[in-house]
Amino acid sequence: MTVLPAAPPPQPPSQPGGNSMMPIALVLMAALLVASWAGFIVWASTHQLADAVLRAGVAFAGTVGLCLAVRAAYRQR
Repeated sequence: MTVLPAAPPPQPPSQPGGNSMMPIALVLMAALLVASWAGFIVWASTHQLADAVLRAGVAFAGTVGLCLAVRAAYRQR
């Protein structure tokens, strides 16, 4: 019978701040929420799907850009 060594215990993150994926996930979720509402509002007012999708994409890109800029400014502080 072969005995395998125990797995080493998990190590804490070496950098302060921990996981960097959580803020990115929150930024993307906020951008999806803003984009979906912007697309719905445009579609409800114009009933043109192409215009609603275009405006939703612009809202998504603007929200991601703004959130990442605020995050970068906060991290430089």
